[in-house]
Amino acid sequence: MIKGYTTVEKIENYLLTEIDASFESQIERWIEAVEKYIDTFTGRNFIADTVASIRIYEGDMTDSLLIDDCIQITKLEIDDEEIDSDDYFIYPPNNLPKKKIVLDASLFPCGNQNINVTAKWGYSATVPADIEFVATVLMAGLINASRQEGTAQSEAIGAYSISYSTEQQKSDFDKVDNILKSYIKYNF
Repeated sequence: MIKGYTTVEKIENYLLTEIDASFESQIERWIEAVEKYIDTFTGRNFIADTVASIRIYEGDMTDSLLIDDCIQITKLEIDDEEIDSDDYFIYPPNNLPKKKIVLDASLFPCGNQNINVTAKWGYSATVPADIEFVATVLMAGLINASRQEGTAQSEAIGAYSISYSTEQQKSDFDKVDNILKSYIKYNF
């Protein structure tokens, strides 16, 4: 299922060409593959879930808990007991994604799978503009490779070949690499 990192229209605008309607189902499969590549490379999901779900964590006798990226926490439970939202803080306070919960006056007890966090998991409510750019540029490269006409350069990303027909497109691909690297999520 396509998440929405880019669209056929945005790809057409980038390439300054129209994609034949009979090819759109293939484009949609490639968009899905590009989205998966972006998420796997960075370790993130850029468009958050619209419905909250539970993820399980383990306490370590500290007052803070590092969590996966989310845009909203709806419930925190420790050892099956719901914690009032006034008894914890969510960080960062003024930015998305939220990445940490800090208890106000207690510690997360040690235990195996003893903390349930219910949240809308993901980086943001809508795709960040630079990730949209990344998806669009990668898709343009896939389309250029499938055309195999007058390409300036080719490169591989995963199992796919990417081709660029102009130096501007090659420059954009170099930007893609830097943007993706800036979003890599490191787990400690």
